[in-house]
Amino acid sequence: RKLRAMSSENPDMGDESEANSRVVHPRISSSDIQHTPAESDQEKHEDEKDLAAEPSYITGLRLFLIMLTIFMSTLLAALEIGIIATAIPGITDDFHQLNDVGWYGSATFLLVGASSPMWGKLYKYLRIKWIYLSSVVFYLVGSIVAGSAQNSLSVIIGRAIQGLGAAGTLGGSVLLISVVAEPRRRPVLIGSWMGVFMVSTILGPVLGGVFTSEVSWRWCFWINLPLGGPIVIMCLLFLRVPGHIKPVPATWKEIILQLDLPGFSLLLGSLVCFALALQWGGQTKAWSAGLVIATLVLWIAFTIMFFIVEGFQGSRAMVPLKLLRPRMTWANALWCYISNSSFYQVMFYLPIYFQSIHGKTAIMSGVDTLPFLSFFSLGAVMSGGLVGKTHYIMPFQLTSALIMVAGMALFYTMGVDTSQARYLGPQVLYGFGLGLGNQIPMTAVQGFSKPEDVASSTGIMLMCQSISGTYFVLVAQSLFANRMLQTLESSNSNINTSLALGTGAAEIHHVFTGEELTAVTTAYMVGIKDVFAFGLAGAAAAVLLALLIPQKQLPDHQQKKTEESGTA
Repeated sequence: RKLRAMSSENPDMGDESEANSRVVHPRISSSDIQHTPAESDQEKHEDEKDLAAEPSYITGLRLFLIMLTIFMSTLLAALEIGIIATAIPGITDDFHQLNDVGWYGSATFLLVGASSPMWGKLYKYLRIKWIYLSSVVFYLVGSIVAGSAQNSLSVIIGRAIQGLGAAGTLGGSVLLISVVAEPRRRPVLIGSWMGVFMVSTILGPVLGGVFTSEVSWRWCFWINLPLGGPIVIMCLLFLRVPGHIKPVPATWKEIILQLDLPGFSLLLGSLVCFALALQWGGQTKAWSAGLVIATLVLWIAFTIMFFIVEGFQGSRAMVPLKLLRPRMTWANALWCYISNSSFYQVMFYLPIYFQSIHGKTAIMSGVDTLPFLSFFSLGAVMSGGLVGKTHYIMPFQLTSALIMVAGMALFYTMGVDTSQARYLGPQVLYGFGLGLGNQIPMTAVQGFSKPEDVASSTGIMLMCQSISGTYFVLVAQSLFANRMLQTLESSNSNINTSLALGTGAAEIHHVFTGEELTAVTTAYMVGIKDVFAFGLAGAAAAVLLALLIPQKQLPDHQQKKTEESGTA
């Protein structure tokens, strides 16, 4: 209409303006056009509407306060991922339920993995601030249930509720960064967020060891309340979402349908069956036992049914398959899933190595993992800066995977007599490599997704990351326990294998002595080496998957905006 108005004033420009409009759409100010009174009011309203839709990001002190709130919430949610590892001996001493040991850790992973896409839907259709706040409250409720538990089942239920809340908090943290910060700042901020996440997961076992040995394992959960209270207040005071971010309009009925409860139930059911099969198989029941076979069959059946249901659900699916069609998305989802497999093996079994083989306390084993933590943080910050500068992602993911392979290979060579200087190198290499690529899938899907799909895509990536933890931690636990049992049974010692498995890694040097201690530490080392070999295979697979990621640059929104301004 504006071009027609110009051509009516100067007929000679008509053909030229029409031709140019097919090539470029210049910005024309209202002062360049003469309007009729009716057109003037209508176009003024349209200009105001366009101005309102222009993205406005948060900067300065307000951004700092929001990021501080996000980092504190992440610290709270991520602490519990690792803190339970050193609290388990204290819990088993109180409740004497060795068969539940695996569930204390996996209950959280199961709910984080299964519920992450649901939280993504809630963030899409409801106000981000209140959904984020509710996830923190869920987490605190789970902490109260676990901390006040009078039996083993209550601890597991509390851990599951914590996982439900943690899924919303972690996914919401990444989503908030994408909506409040300018695109050019996001890689660095997400890299910093990953650094906070890693610091929390590594500090978790250290704090768990302190509380369990000095006070009570219950303080591993009670500590969340004095931390969570200020976080809730910070969310209320500082959390602000830019005006251009609006929930997608929908009725409550539609929102409930969008949560895809059938898909959630099937996914959770498949994960539970897988967990049961691996915890029973070879440890409390033979792999050929009917119950083990039945749970494996149900795991496969539920997994197949989940993908069938997702196909029928269409846009209402918790994992909309249309979002996985772009190669950039599905390749990054696979890379995220596989590359994290080795991370979980190092996070859980490196402290076990220090405690069982070298006789370190839970606290000192955490201190000995600080090189891993430090170089992960360095890699994450460097990656954020480099991606923000170059806008390339694939080269850094490939480099990340290659360095991880080198680090895992060195971990595999460690033995009973490895010196302190010798186990420093693997941590430096692997930690830096992991940090270099760990946050890139989140950055990629946020950069290439449509604005309305960012929440769902973020939920899918967090689901891949969390389910990776669920599956690979369970596989590693089964591999470790079975190899340890086989080694003990083939030795000439008359060791009680149930006692060896039930004794915490930090306690075996107090429970066993002489030849028995040698046999147990040897069995531990065999199991740990197999776990590290499994992690090495995962890192090698990540190298191959990195080659599938398109060599595209992240969209440079700031440059695009500048170019558009230049054509005005």
